[in-house]
Amino acid sequence: MPTLNEMVYDIKNIAYGGEQSDDHRVSDHQVAYWIRQVRAMLVRQELATRNKISSSFVQHLNEVNLTLVDPAEVSGLSTGAFILKSTEKLPETVQRGEKNRITSVESLDGTQTFSETTFFRRKYNKYNKYTKCEPRWYLKDGYLYITNELLIEKISVSGIFEDPEEVANFGLSSGDTPFSWDDTYPIANSMASTVTDIILKTKMGIARQMPNDETNDADEKQINETH
Repeated sequence: MPTLNEMVYDIKNIAYGGEQSDDHRVSDHQVAYWIRQVRAMLVRQELATRNKISSSFVQHLNEVNLTLVDPAEVSGLSTGAFILKSTEKLPETVQRGEKNRITSVESLDGTQTFSETTFFRRKYNKYNKYTKCEPRWYLKDGYLYITNELLIEKISVSGIFEDPEEVANFGLSSGDTPFSWDDTYPIANSMASTVTDIILKTKMGIARQMPNDETNDADEKQINETH
């Protein structure tokens, strides 16, 4: 898989014929924004046409911290079940319709998995004779909720997320290394090539018609206005 730096460089290098001058109106950050945007669009299209999810799309939140929720705040639980809530909102997944793209929720050691439910279905689960005690998860207002008979502090979550950088920076503590543009990007090489072609055709073609900064000092205001 390529890095974000490699993709940005490739797009600008092709667009400007090898000239990487700061005088051009389009910044590296603008190109990176387009890469995220087009990647998400192509992932949605592929998910709509294929049953199998490419592993190159999947990212992992290795540690999601949980906090105990007062049972009085949540109705419909099985007797003896705990309800836990993530301390932070999860990064948004690539959406198609109402379905999220979380692929797995499990304990840190991988020995316990959680089945998906919804906020509305959760109160009916207790009536299922065989699975009423099954550990489950659902999303509400961006937070992950866990119902479980055991009290746990952390879980891991995997999924196909909208913004790869947000995932890489999720839950960072002081001293942790944030996402770098030299880290591998969750995109297959074949899709990276398609992203490049789309940006060159739909974005950079317009950008190349814009006049260069005659003062030899890139106009940051123009760059910001392209967002």
